[in-house]
Amino acid sequence: MRSAFLILPLLTMLTACAGEPTRMGASTKLVDAEEAILMPPPGSFAVAGITQKRFSNGLQQEIFLSTNSTVPGQNVVQMRLYGTRNDLRYRDDHLRFKTVTEAGIDAEMRGTLRGIPMKRSPYLVQNDYGAFGYAFGRPSPAELCMYAWQQLRTAEGEKPPFAGFGAVQIRVRICETGATERKLLAFMYGYNIIGAVDDMRWNPYGSPGPVSDRLGHSSNPIYPPELSGDGPPDPATATATADVATRPVRRAGPATHAADTAPVIPGAGQVVVPSPVRATPPAQPAKAVAPAPAVSGTIVPSPACVGANAATNGTCR
Repeated sequence: MRSAFLILPLLTMLTACAGEPTRMGASTKLVDAEEAILMPPPGSFAVAGITQKRFSNGLQQEIFLSTNSTVPGQNVVQMRLYGTRNDLRYRDDHLRFKTVTEAGIDAEMRGTLRGIPMKRSPYLVQNDYGAFGYAFGRPSPAELCMYAWQQLRTAEGEKPPFAGFGAVQIRVRICETGATERKLLAFMYGYNIIGAVDDMRWNPYGSPGPVSDRLGHSSNPIYPPELSGDGPPDPATATATADVATRPVRRAGPATHAADTAPVIPGAGQVVVPSPVRATPPAQPAKAVAPAPAVSGTIVPSPACVGANAATNGTCR
């Protein structure tokens, strides 16, 4: 009888040491499309499948998209949420946070788009969530690939007390036959993040911006984007080289006195049209002069020096 009283506490202690059954590799699994943290723009790419992996401090989803390309691999969006916890308390698989760097992005592109020369855009662009970067490359004349990246994290100076932790990192790899830069870049402007962390302190987006002073006041019309010219930049223009896009265009100004104007030397690809009221200075007698620099461009003569008027106009001789 006494032995029975000794065995009962022992059995209770052994039972308390038991845990929930787990399956090896249970931290990585396939999930349904409706569980995607990021949804593509409507009418763009269909979600073909999702793999999800839980870490001790984060969550990663590989959202595979429909693919129409001969480039090896599949269109995919990698989504990482930092600041979550894992139900498996004793796991030590920590998701390391790596900030976005040029060297890191180059290494990622070489790994996911092998052998394809990618050209990064030098322009600052942003969507509803903030600034992002992107690069384009052509594996063949008929195909186009885009690699884009974005990081959402509250700046140190904007974090409220005991809140504002967490971060989101996004990588997008898309290749498509017959696609244009505008179509692929539209993905970055149209996707929606529909997942979050169940914690009031988790906020990688920062504080909301102030309301515009134009709202609700008279004499401040607001037009839809198609009428006001707003909207995402034209990728065809955005991917041009910076020196061509920012090269100044010289235009001839209104007619003024010759003493008040400086001589204009046309640059490459520029056309300077002189005013009809300004006559071309008469040719100087032949003497040693320094040769004029070569000008790449076209100069349109004055109407007074064209056709029959040139014979009677003394200034055109």
